Amino acid sequence: PNFIADFVKLSERLNLTACILTPYEYREAVADAAKKYPTRIVPFGFVDLDDPNALQQVEDFHALGYRGLGELEFVKKPYTDPAYTPVYERANQYGWVVSFHTGIVMRAKFEEPEDVASYRMRAFHLEEIARRFPKLTVIGAHCGNPEYEWAAEVARWNPNLFFDLSGSTLVKFRGRLSDFGRIFWWSGTDEGTATPEKDPSAFVKLVFGSDTDLEGIERVLAQYRAMLNACNVPARTQKLILGGTAATILRLPD
Repeated sequence: PNFIADFVKLSERLNLTACILTPYEYREAVADAAKKYPTRIVPFGFVDLDDPNALQQVEDFHALGYRGLGELEFVKKPYTDPAYTPVYERANQYGWVVSFHTGIVMRAKFEEPEDVASYRMRAFHLEEIARRFPKLTVIGAHCGNPEYEWAAEVARWNPNLFFDLSGSTLVKFRGRLSDFGRIFWWSGTDEGTATPEKDPSAFVKLVFGSDTDLEGIERVLAQYRAMLNACNVPARTQKLILGGTAATILRLPD
């Protein structure tokens, strides 16, 4: 019940703007908060892609001024299944940002059978979506964990595809953060496509994501900075990763 107020306090301290991933039932509350705090809150809607009402929910989110969808996850079929095409088509029509879970996925219920499988959410599925729907900006959460190389390679050749490093990855790599230089390897080469502000660093294909409660965001920000510094990512590129790219895509005010 205090989430919005607590977030605004944190955002003012950290100069933070958040794409708030919003369940359908809370759509009006977050839409109202975004109008009240337009420089702090960008509303994103969550839909279950397997819900027969998913397309109508997307349209309802759009009518309230939402700017994207996410984090799409726990699908019953691979992301590229034709059953999900109407949602992608509508989001493409709106020119939205769509965030997808990629890679290994949590298991919350250990005593009950679940129709959940990580292979349906592999990072390389996002390549087809980015190619088929060029007005979308596609963001893969968790950089395909553990298939980081697939994530980096499909981002390399699709200017509308990015990944974040939210989740357990930066904990797992904490003793070898420089290894990301081998994954995002093409800095300063012609082995890629258009990038934000024509930045030559391969790392510009990353955007910040937190995937945590409010108390954990500052810790995740420190993890990102530690990785970027370990990989000698230029300050200009770091600014894009930590907000500049997303601000441009979402046409946020300076």
